[in-house]
Amino acid sequence: MISRQYIIAMAFSMFKYYIEVAFLPELKAQWWITNIGLLMVLTGEAIRKAAILTAGSAFTHIIRVDHDDHHELIIRGIYW
Repeated sequence: MISRQYIIAMAFSMFKYYIEVAFLPELKAQWWITNIGLLMVLTGEAIRKAAILTAGSAFTHIIRVDHDDHHELIIRGIYW
């Protein structure tokens, strides 16, 4: 599940981007660099969302070093 904090952070980052475009367009003068960066971010977000949705309740941000009896190894979808 995508957390509320993550959604807020994503919304603020998009807000910042559009404020820069509106008030400081010279920061975005190299449009091809900006578009490549945007494409990389969107690709990363798509991969991350696919991982979260595929893993479902098995997805966590906690790094485990010990085996958990309830752990489920996901070997489908983006994790093939």
